[in-house]
Amino acid sequence: MKPPVVRARPADPATLGLALHLPGSRVGGKERQGSGAWLPAKAAAFGPGATRRPRLGDGRGERRPGGSSAMGSRSSHAARIPDVDSIRRETGFSQASLLRLYHRFRALDRTGKGYLSRMDLQQIEALAVNPLGDRIIDSFFPDGSLRLDFPGFVRVLAHFRPVDEEEDGNRDPKEPEPLNSRMNKLRFAFQLYDLDRDGKISRHEMLQVLRLMVGVQVTEEQLESIADRTVQEADEDGDGAVSFLEFTKSLEKMNIEQKMSIRILK
Repeated sequence: MKPPVVRARPADPATLGLALHLPGSRVGGKERQGSGAWLPAKAAAFGPGATRRPRLGDGRGERRPGGSSAMGSRSSHAARIPDVDSIRRETGFSQASLLRLYHRFRALDRTGKGYLSRMDLQQIEALAVNPLGDRIIDSFFPDGSLRLDFPGFVRVLAHFRPVDEEEDGNRDPKEPEPLNSRMNKLRFAFQLYDLDRDGKISRHEMLQVLRLMVGVQVTEEQLESIADRTVQEADEDGDGAVSFLEFTKSLEKMNIEQKMSIRILK
Protein backbone atom coordinates (compact mmCIF):
# COMPACT_ATOMS: atom_id res chain seq x y z
CA MET A 1 0.00 0.00 0.00
CA LYS A 2 1.34 3.41 -0.94
CA PRO A 3 2.10 5.83 1.90
CA PRO A 4 -0.40 8.69 2.28
CA VAL A 5 0.26 11.82 0.27
CA VAL A 6 1.02 14.73 2.57
CA ARG A 7 0.43 18.26 1.38
CA ALA A 8 0.90 21.61 3.08
CA ARG A 9 -0.85 24.38 1.18
CA PRO A 10 -0.36 28.15 1.60
CA ALA A 11 -3.12 30.06 3.42
CA ASP A 12 -4.47 26.81 4.82
CA PRO A 13 -4.58 25.51 8.43
CA ALA A 14 -2.26 22.79 7.08
CA THR A 15 0.61 25.26 7.48
CA LEU A 16 0.82 25.81 11.21
CA GLY A 17 -2.69 24.38 11.61
CA LEU A 18 -1.30 20.93 10.90
CA ALA A 19 1.32 21.38 13.58
CA LEU A 20 -1.28 22.73 16.01
CA HIS A 21 -3.45 19.78 14.97
CA LEU A 22 -6.63 21.68 15.61
CA PRO A 23 -9.84 20.28 14.08
CA GLY A 24 -9.53 20.84 10.34
CA SER A 25 -5.87 19.83 10.05
CA ARG A 26 -5.37 17.42 7.19
CA VAL A 27 -2.90 14.63 6.48
CA GLY A 28 -3.08 12.89 3.14
CA GLY A 29 -6.25 14.83 2.30
CA LYS A 30 -8.17 13.34 5.23
CA GLU A 31 -9.16 15.20 8.33
CA ARG A 32 -7.59 13.71 11.42
CA GLN A 33 -9.67 13.29 14.56
CA GLY A 34 -9.14 11.75 17.97
CA SER A 35 -6.24 11.66 20.38
CA GLY A 36 -4.06 14.05 18.40
CA ALA A 37 -6.51 16.95 18.79
CA TRP A 38 -5.25 18.45 22.04
CA LEU A 39 -7.95 21.11 22.40
CA PRO A 40 -10.89 18.71 22.58
CA ALA A 41 -8.86 16.58 24.98
CA LYS A 42 -8.32 19.67 27.09
CA ALA A 43 -12.05 20.15 27.38
CA ALA A 44 -12.57 16.53 28.35
CA ALA A 45 -9.75 16.65 30.83
CA PHE A 46 -11.39 19.15 33.16
CA GLY A 47 -15.04 18.44 32.49
CA PRO A 48 -17.34 16.02 34.34
CA GLY A 49 -16.00 12.50 34.77
CA ALA A 50 -12.44 13.38 33.84
CA THR A 51 -10.65 11.54 36.63
CA ARG A 52 -10.47 7.82 37.26
CA ARG A 53 -12.32 8.11 40.53
CA PRO A 54 -15.95 9.02 41.20
CA ARG A 55 -16.46 12.73 40.62
CA LEU A 56 -17.02 14.98 43.57
CA GLY A 57 -20.29 16.90 43.46
CA ASP A 58 -20.14 20.22 41.66
CA GLY A 59 -22.53 21.87 44.09
CA ARG A 60 -25.57 21.95 41.81
CA GLY A 61 -28.70 20.62 43.46
CA GLU A 62 -26.81 18.63 46.08
CA ARG A 63 -28.91 18.23 49.22
CA ARG A 64 -27.50 19.01 52.63
CA PRO A 65 -28.70 17.90 56.06
CA GLY A 66 -31.71 19.88 57.17
CA GLY A 67 -33.10 20.23 53.64
CA SER A 68 -30.87 23.10 52.48
CA SER A 69 -29.37 22.84 49.01
CA ALA A 70 -25.78 23.41 47.96
CA MET A 71 -27.10 26.10 45.62
CA GLY A 72 -28.16 28.17 48.60
CA SER A 73 -24.79 27.83 50.28
CA ARG A 74 -22.74 28.65 47.18
CA SER A 75 -21.52 31.96 48.59
CA SER A 76 -20.24 30.36 51.77
CA HIS A 77 -18.43 27.70 49.77
CA ALA A 78 -16.88 30.32 47.48
CA ALA A 79 -15.63 32.14 50.56
CA ARG A 80 -13.40 29.13 51.26
CA ILE A 81 -11.52 29.65 47.99
CA PRO A 82 -8.30 31.55 48.77
CA ASP A 83 -8.24 35.10 47.30
CA VAL A 84 -11.49 34.43 45.42
CA ASP A 85 -12.14 38.09 44.55
CA SER A 86 -8.64 38.56 43.15
CA ILE A 87 -8.96 35.36 41.12
CA ARG A 88 -12.30 36.48 39.69
CA ARG A 89 -10.84 39.79 38.56
CA GLU A 90 -7.79 38.19 36.97
CA THR A 91 -9.48 35.26 35.22
CA GLY A 92 -12.95 36.64 34.47
CA PHE A 93 -14.58 33.47 35.79
CA SER A 94 -17.96 33.77 37.47
CA GLN A 95 -18.33 32.69 41.07
CA ALA A 96 -20.28 29.61 39.95
CA SER A 97 -17.51 28.57 37.53
CA LEU A 98 -14.83 29.09 40.17
CA LEU A 99 -16.77 26.94 42.58
CA ARG A 100 -17.06 24.12 40.03
CA LEU A 101 -13.36 24.38 39.24
CA TYR A 102 -12.52 24.39 42.94
CA HIS A 103 -14.40 21.09 43.33
CA ARG A 104 -12.49 19.73 40.34
CA PHE A 105 -9.19 20.88 41.84
CA ARG A 106 -10.00 19.18 45.14
CA ALA A 107 -11.06 15.99 43.33
CA LEU A 108 -7.71 15.85 41.56
CA ASP A 109 -5.90 16.47 44.86
CA ARG A 110 -6.59 12.97 46.10
CA THR A 111 -4.44 13.20 49.23
CA GLY A 112 -5.74 16.60 50.37
CA LYS A 113 -2.31 18.26 50.33
CA GLY A 114 -3.72 21.58 49.03
CA TYR A 115 -1.89 21.60 45.71
CA LEU A 116 -1.54 19.47 42.58
CA SER A 117 1.57 17.70 41.33
CA ARG A 118 2.36 16.53 37.82
CA MET A 119 1.36 13.04 38.91
CA ASP A 120 -2.10 14.31 39.89
CA LEU A 121 -2.67 15.68 36.38
CA GLN A 122 -1.25 12.51 34.81
CA GLN A 123 -4.20 10.63 36.36
CA ILE A 124 -6.55 12.43 33.96
CA GLU A 125 -7.31 9.86 31.28
CA ALA A 126 -7.77 12.39 28.48
CA LEU A 127 -4.25 13.71 29.10
CA ALA A 128 -2.72 10.28 29.66
CA VAL A 129 -3.67 9.18 26.13
CA ASN A 130 -3.01 12.51 24.43
CA PRO A 131 0.22 12.70 22.41
CA LEU A 132 0.82 16.22 23.72
CA GLY A 133 -0.29 15.39 27.25
CA ASP A 134 3.12 16.10 28.77
CA ARG A 135 3.34 19.47 27.00
CA ILE A 136 -0.13 20.41 28.23
CA ILE A 137 0.82 19.44 31.78
CA ASP A 138 4.03 21.48 31.46
CA SER A 139 1.92 24.59 30.88
CA PHE A 140 0.57 24.26 34.42
CA PHE A 141 4.06 24.21 35.91
CA PRO A 142 5.99 27.21 34.53
CA ASP A 143 9.63 27.78 35.41
CA GLY A 144 10.08 24.24 36.66
CA SER A 145 7.75 24.59 39.64
CA LEU A 146 6.63 21.37 41.30
CA ARG A 147 3.38 22.51 42.94
CA LEU A 148 0.22 23.85 41.32
CA ASP A 149 -2.08 25.87 43.56
CA PHE A 150 -5.68 26.73 42.75
CA PRO A 151 -4.98 30.24 41.39
CA GLY A 152 -2.39 28.77 39.00
CA PHE A 153 -4.82 26.03 37.98
CA VAL A 154 -7.60 28.44 36.98
CA ARG A 155 -5.16 30.94 35.48
CA VAL A 156 -4.22 28.37 32.82
CA LEU A 157 -7.83 27.33 32.22
CA ALA A 158 -8.85 30.98 31.85
CA HIS A 159 -7.17 30.98 28.43
CA PHE A 160 -10.00 28.71 27.27
CA ARG A 161 -12.85 30.80 28.66
CA PRO A 162 -15.18 31.86 25.83
CA VAL A 163 -15.05 35.55 24.96
CA ASP A 164 -18.04 37.55 26.18
CA GLU A 165 -18.58 40.20 23.48
CA GLU A 166 -20.49 42.52 25.82
CA GLU A 167 -17.83 42.15 28.51
CA ASP A 168 -15.06 42.70 25.96
CA GLY A 169 -16.75 45.83 24.62
CA ASN A 170 -17.02 47.37 28.08
CA ARG A 171 -13.41 46.63 29.08
CA ASP A 172 -11.29 49.53 30.26
CA PRO A 173 -8.34 49.77 27.82
CA LYS A 174 -6.10 50.62 30.77
CA GLU A 175 -6.75 47.20 32.31
CA PRO A 176 -4.50 44.22 31.51
CA GLU A 177 -5.41 42.19 28.44
CA PRO A 178 -7.82 39.36 29.44
CA LEU A 179 -6.30 35.90 29.65
CA ASN A 180 -8.89 34.67 27.15
CA SER A 181 -8.11 37.27 24.47
CA ARG A 182 -7.18 36.06 21.00
CA MET A 183 -3.53 37.02 21.52
CA ASN A 184 -3.28 35.24 24.85
CA LYS A 185 -4.93 32.12 23.41
CA LEU A 186 -2.32 32.19 20.65
CA ARG A 187 0.50 32.72 23.17
CA PHE A 188 -0.68 29.65 25.05
CA ALA A 189 -0.73 27.57 21.85
CA PHE A 190 2.68 28.89 20.78
CA GLN A 191 4.40 27.86 24.00
CA LEU A 192 3.26 24.26 23.54
CA TYR A 193 5.53 24.07 20.49
CA ASP A 194 8.33 26.36 21.62
CA LEU A 195 10.00 23.53 23.50
CA ASP A 196 13.13 25.39 24.58
CA ARG A 197 11.23 28.62 25.46
CA ASP A 198 13.45 30.80 23.24
CA GLY A 199 10.53 32.62 21.62
CA LYS A 200 10.78 30.77 18.30
CA ILE A 201 9.54 27.49 16.84
CA SER A 202 12.43 25.86 15.02
CA ARG A 203 12.22 23.18 12.36
CA HIS A 204 13.52 20.68 14.92
CA GLU A 205 10.79 21.63 17.43
CA MET A 206 8.12 21.42 14.73
CA LEU A 207 9.38 18.00 13.77
CA GLN A 208 9.36 16.79 17.37
CA VAL A 209 5.73 17.80 17.84
CA LEU A 210 4.69 16.30 14.50
CA ARG A 211 6.30 12.99 15.46
CA LEU A 212 4.20 12.92 18.62
CA MET A 213 0.94 13.70 16.85
CA VAL A 214 1.14 11.78 13.60
CA GLY A 215 2.68 8.54 14.85
CA VAL A 216 3.41 5.77 12.34
CA GLN A 217 0.85 6.80 9.71
CA VAL A 218 3.34 9.09 7.97
CA THR A 219 6.95 8.33 7.10
CA GLU A 220 9.88 10.25 8.59
CA GLU A 221 10.68 11.69 5.17
CA GLN A 222 7.14 13.04 4.86
CA LEU A 223 7.25 14.50 8.37
CA GLU A 224 10.49 16.30 7.54
CA SER A 225 8.86 17.66 4.39
CA ILE A 226 5.88 18.95 6.39
CA ALA A 227 8.16 20.58 8.97
CA ASP A 228 10.28 22.23 6.27
CA ARG A 229 7.33 23.62 4.33
CA THR A 230 5.47 24.73 7.46
CA VAL A 231 8.45 26.74 8.72
CA GLN A 232 9.28 28.11 5.27
CA GLU A 233 5.72 29.36 4.67
CA ALA A 234 5.54 31.13 8.03
CA ASP A 235 9.15 32.34 8.25
CA GLU A 236 8.99 35.89 6.85
CA ASP A 237 12.42 37.08 8.00
CA GLY A 238 14.29 34.02 6.73
CA ASP A 239 15.94 33.05 10.03
CA GLY A 240 14.81 29.43 9.76
CA ALA A 241 12.33 29.60 12.64
CA VAL A 242 8.81 30.87 13.38
CA SER A 243 8.52 33.81 15.77
CA PHE A 244 5.33 34.53 17.70
CA LEU A 245 4.47 37.36 15.30
CA GLU A 246 4.93 35.05 12.31
CA PHE A 247 2.90 32.41 14.12
CA THR A 248 -0.02 34.81 14.61
CA LYS A 249 0.09 35.89 10.95
CA SER A 250 -0.02 32.26 9.82
CA LEU A 251 -3.18 31.74 11.84
CA GLU A 252 -4.85 35.10 11.21
CA LYS A 253 -7.67 33.49 9.21
CA MET A 254 -8.34 30.79 11.77
CA ASN A 255 -11.24 31.18 14.19
CA ILE A 256 -9.15 30.90 17.33
CA GLU A 257 -12.11 31.79 19.54
CA GLN A 258 -13.93 28.70 18.30
CA LYS A 259 -10.90 26.42 18.33
CA MET A 260 -9.60 27.47 21.75
CA SER A 261 -12.71 27.94 23.84
CA ILE A 262 -14.39 25.47 26.17
CA ARG A 263 -18.09 26.18 26.53
CA ILE A 264 -18.29 25.07 30.17
CA LEU A 265 -15.65 27.62 31.22
CA LYS A 266 -17.84 30.73 31.40
